[in-house]
Amino acid sequence: MPVATDEMGGLDGPPKPPGRSHAPRETRDAARIPPGRSHAPRETRDAARIPASATYARYDYWRPRLARALTGPVHGVDRLFDRVYTSRYNPLYRTGTLASLCLLIALVTGVYLLLVYEIGRPYDSVVRMQEDPFLGRPIRALHRYASDVAVVAVVLHVARLVMQGKTWGPRALAWITGVLLAGAMFLSAMTGFVLVWDEFGQALAVVGAKMLRLVPLFPEPPDRAFAGDRPMTAQFFFMNLFLHVAIPLGMVGLLWLHTTRLARAAWFPERKLALGTLAGLVVLAVVWPAPLPRAADLLTIPGRIEADWFYGFWLPAAQASPLAGLAVGVLAVALLLVVPWLLRPAAQERPAPAAADPDKCEGCEQCFKDCPYDAIQMVTGQHPDRHPLLAQVQPDLCVSCGVCAASCASLAIGPAGRTALHQLAAARELVSGVEHAGAHTVLIACRSNGGVTDRLRRYFADDGAIAFFDVDCAGTLHPATAAYLASRFGGSVVIGCPPQNCVHREGATLADARLLMGQKPAVPGRLGPESIRVLHDSLGEWPRIVAAIDAVRASRPAATGAPGTRARVAFAAAFSAVLLVLVAVGSGAPQGAAADHALLRLGWRLAGQVKERCRDLGADELAKRPVHMRTPRECASEVLSYDLRAEVDGRVVAEKRVNSPGLRADRPLNVEEDVVVAPGEHAVKVTFTPAAADSGARVLAFDGTLRFERGRVVLITSANDRLIVR
Repeated sequence: MPVATDEMGGLDGPPKPPGRSHAPRETRDAARIPPGRSHAPRETRDAARIPASATYARYDYWRPRLARALTGPVHGVDRLFDRVYTSRYNPLYRTGTLASLCLLIALVTGVYLLLVYEIGRPYDSVVRMQEDPFLGRPIRALHRYASDVAVVAVVLHVARLVMQGKTWGPRALAWITGVLLAGAMFLSAMTGFVLVWDEFGQALAVVGAKMLRLVPLFPEPPDRAFAGDRPMTAQFFFMNLFLHVAIPLGMVGLLWLHTTRLARAAWFPERKLALGTLAGLVVLAVVWPAPLPRAADLLTIPGRIEADWFYGFWLPAAQASPLAGLAVGVLAVALLLVVPWLLRPAAQERPAPAAADPDKCEGCEQCFKDCPYDAIQMVTGQHPDRHPLLAQVQPDLCVSCGVCAASCASLAIGPAGRTALHQLAAARELVSGVEHAGAHTVLIACRSNGGVTDRLRRYFADDGAIAFFDVDCAGTLHPATAAYLASRFGGSVVIGCPPQNCVHREGATLADARLLMGQKPAVPGRLGPESIRVLHDSLGEWPRIVAAIDAVRASRPAATGAPGTRARVAFAAAFSAVLLVLVAVGSGAPQGAAADHALLRLGWRLAGQVKERCRDLGADELAKRPVHMRTPRECASEVLSYDLRAEVDGRVVAEKRVNSPGLRADRPLNVEEDVVVAPGEHAVKVTFTPAAADSGARVLAFDGTLRFERGRVVLITSANDRLIVR
């Protein structure tokens, strides 16, 4: 038998003599059964009566068209990163935990920024941070870059979940809370950019206010506050600061809910990857400070600004049309929320949940411990005198992964057609169909290992000494099946997934624990490391896979060293530097174009514009009314409308009737108009007159010559019952 390397891990107990079988006792006994009889464990010999080709069902990984379209690009990027970092440390397999790590970094750095930020002097306080090379500047940059990397991690996380079909059924709660987490992350980031009150923060605030104006929930237009007639108040920045602090704290609760249906949920990546990510972001923050655009100026036309594209990619489209921006945003959120129902298979295509046979279950609790989704609970057994406990599957939580089937020593649990009983029968079918199995090598291949199995089939298509045995996941391979195949074939190799990229979460880890470390239901020491080899390499590490299989076929240990380790580390460091530079560039790349025109802005608020109409009541009218309502004079208030007219060099550029907003039309009149004007001097005439000639209300007017500068705004507003220029 080939000898496995240290990569496989060790076993408990002394090694067995070379001539003895290392399978569990039941499977070793089955080896003595003459051909034609069952090779299954003793207590399940009826497996021989099952036609394996018809009964050993496969998990049909139903995926929508979108998922199939994403498969190629996602696997292509995975292979690139596997070659650079190896599948063991590929950050793309930890995008969910990386996003959580970035949230933690942003929270910790945000505490310091909160202490030095001043609501009354927002931009000046940030400038002071930027001028501090030891604390303020690097901490602000780390806060910014961690937030940007979180966006990339979330997008990649979503793409992988869609590609793997993990969006419906028991995973719907995780998907919906994930969408809410992403939305909260974006909202928190927006308020953070506004707090800086630079040009980018101003653009976000103004466009956001214009979009909110389209929602009929506000007594006054939200964008009225950004007309430029008065400075922004401290209350505005306090509101943003409160949201910027409160939303991330709420995200912690959402994150708990997001992972509540996962057993042994990990919120952060393993130590080496977490420390490497933190170190990379710290170096970037020190070497490449976060950008700080010019201070916000509401009387400046938004032009070419340094924008954070990770959060402001939507800004140009929304500036062109706030209505289109709002519509697309609402539609995108709505589509994301209904993905669990849009991308779910038809009822007849959904895999059935696992089920436990109450007559066979011995209540060992191993399936309860191994289930990656906490879908199994232990209840009172059907035969308490023999087995006090019984495994019971909760169908609403079961994703039909089949991992529990490999946990059961009595073969009592698993999805329909995919229990270990059926798996053993399929193994018997394979052995009976291969002549001289001892001269063959069997590849026990995971069906969801990123295309490795398909490529192996093509690679060994003309090799008659290779046999394939497919399983849904390495974690669904029962140790008895592995021992039986290892005892019949000359060599056996399990081709699994990288542990962090297992479709069934912990399948690869459980396979190692059962096959290499003797975890139940395996019998420690019976399945020796020389009997079977377990690989967790990806398609990006194809040479390692082929070398390991060739080593098993040649009955020799595979090379355990990592050739070119220093060169690999150097290349990985250079590749990481390129990725970090891309993050820095995306965090401050220019957006928009410099304005080549000027603006005439008409902006003011006029309150209390009502006209009171009164009349005297006659004696007959008074007599018809109750005594307490007999007043000789009756008055009614009428809200006034105004006509706005603006002319530039004698040309009418704005003409409209302004009505009071509100359900009862009793809100103050608001005027917000922007008119494009060529740079230079122009004669401007503006009138704001009551629509009713006999109202007696005041008339606002302006008539004069104004100078317009390129990229600047000339504001005409009201003060003391007249129109003035700012």
